[in-house]
Amino acid sequence: MSYRNTATTYGSVAKVFHWTIFILVLAMIVVGFGYEAVPKEIGYPLIGLHKSTGLVILGIMALRILWTLSNPKPGLPAGTPHWEIVVEKLVHWSLYGLLLALPISGWVMSTAADKAPSLYGLVTLPLPGVPIDKPLSKLANHWHGYMGWAISILIILHVLAALKHHFMDKDNILKRMMPGD
Repeated sequence: MSYRNTATTYGSVAKVFHWTIFILVLAMIVVGFGYEAVPKEIGYPLIGLHKSTGLVILGIMALRILWTLSNPKPGLPAGTPHWEIVVEKLVHWSLYGLLLALPISGWVMSTAADKAPSLYGLVTLPLPGVPIDKPLSKLANHWHGYMGWAISILIILHVLAALKHHFMDKDNILKRMMPGD
């Protein structure tokens, strides 16, 4: 398997980016929506991990976008309806945008609340230019939640589309992103 994409499949680097981010974001969704349901002695450390992992996702996404822009994208199967092509592009770029905006909104929220994230306890990273400002933190918190719901919905749509292609259309859309192929 090639490390770069080809006209028909994704390369190993794109697959590693895709599946790493998928696993991290799935964990982030579970923690983000569920941390209040656990005792505070568990919830607070989980939020610390959530913040650190958000910063990691932001960094990985920056690299992923550079990789995506410097690689050919495998084409969709011949005969793909125009509306599916439009929806595919809209969902993919919306996911990319949210995968940048979500960690940034969390970073703004934490910095403005004077609770800047640390990178797994190694170094505290306040976002430069963001003042300590409770109303700003509250606003960022609301947007972070809305974007969390939006990304959850888009991930469900993305998975359903991949399953539709695999089981109904019987094409290689899902297979070309699977590890090992």
